[in-house]
Amino acid sequence: MTFGWSVVRSPRSLLLVVSLCLNVVLGSYITKQWVEAWSPQIVTSSPPRLIRMVAGRLPSTDADTLWRVYGAKEQALRSAQADYEQALRGAVRLLVQPNMDVAALRKAVMEARDKRIKMGDIVIEMFLETFPQLSPQGRQDLAGRLGGP
Repeated sequence: MTFGWSVVRSPRSLLLVVSLCLNVVLGSYITKQWVEAWSPQIVTSSPPRLIRMVAGRLPSTDADTLWRVYGAKEQALRSAQADYEQALRGAVRLLVQPNMDVAALRKAVMEARDKRIKMGDIVIEMFLETFPQLSPQGRQDLAGRLGGP
């Protein structure tokens, strides 16, 4: 038996084959997006994205101030990110072990959480250092765009 167009005898059969192919393509795309969304690199790249988002809502001189403060704290943030990624990888290694040690996994996840909190503290400190340096109009614009009064 040869497989070719002779097997597809009706328009319904052709539509079924096309539908199955589209389902495979869309399923693959959705899976790829989901995996990328949960990868450590994407998860830990959020501080620079947050800075870009906030800087985009500020007047240019105030955005420059934010970027300058970020630049001064960037190395500490990168170091904290590296620590977090390492802790996260350690938790993932425990998660995939055949005989998972629940206590060790809990400890590793909590360590990763603590590392993530440390990153957040650096970002908070960065904003607390930046806000007093912003123009009154920049602070007001930012508060208004972020849902403030």
